[in-house]
Amino acid sequence: MTPIRLQNALKTKMEKILSGKRLMSQEGIEKSIQVFEQHLPRKAKSQSRNPESTFYPCVIVYLDEGNNERVKVLFVVATHDDTGDNQGYKDVMNIVEAVSQELTRNPLVNEKFEMTKCDWFYNEQDNYPYFFAWVETYWEKPRALRDDVEAMI
Repeated sequence: MTPIRLQNALKTKMEKILSGKRLMSQEGIEKSIQVFEQHLPRKAKSQSRNPESTFYPCVIVYLDEGNNERVKVLFVVATHDDTGDNQGYKDVMNIVEAVSQELTRNPLVNEKFEMTKCDWFYNEQDNYPYFFAWVETYWEKPRALRDDVEAMI
């Protein structure tokens, strides 16, 4: 099983977890939370100051690092809230909590990858009107069978 398959399965899982949840976008309309793999999609050149803003709110399933035994996956959570009370962090933290709780309750993905650790972090930098946090997870990979051992069986 490759990390790409894990990433794809986690994207599908995030879409299920977040379905039905809607938040305000920069356009001033309620939008579903979009889920992307690794990066935000590129947009055509725009005269807008923040052309990527139409992607918010979103979660990015980011393959961070790994080895033969485990994969580190980050769930980058990003929202937009330009109300004057500067409380947009609450939307981010509600998403973080939903993701963390679901992954803790159901740590097995595709019956092949098992989550072994889940932590979250809030971005303390002031990026108003954008708010960011991430969930850091570690996943055990299925072990590959060695060719030399397989030949002996």
